[in-house]
Amino acid sequence: MKVNTDGVLLGAWANAEHPQSILDIGTGTGVIALMLAQRFPKAEIDAVELDKLAATTAAVNFQVSPFSNRLKALPLAVEHYWMVYPDKKLDLIVSNPPFFLDSLKSVEKTKELARHTNVDFFEELCASVAQHLNPKGNFCLILP
Repeated sequence: MKVNTDGVLLGAWANAEHPQSILDIGTGTGVIALMLAQRFPKAEIDAVELDKLAATTAAVNFQVSPFSNRLKALPLAVEHYWMVYPDKKLDLIVSNPPFFLDSLKSVEKTKELARHTNVDFFEELCASVAQHLNPKGNFCLILP
């Protein structure tokens, strides 16, 4: 997965008041989580990623960063993250989700997973995020 402008902008723009707990949904190689770790030195950051290879890359990137003790890459879907941490409340949740709807799909499964979704995905994402944000928490994402 490549670093893209959307991800870099999200990492620079996403904000919360003194966040202690952050979740990056669909972290890819971990660029957004790394940027947030640099910006918020007291935050613990979980980063979930469906693609096992990308999750492994994020974990390696986290390990070699100066923020390694505050970053955790988890190779699972956000739905499974909520099952593992059903009562977890977060100060900041970010996502640069797949956003192509009803368009030509890629022949490569990993590209299709990263770039294509359906309307139900966004409804479920917003509903689950709302349940896991602290009262003053923020949800920041990139949409087309």
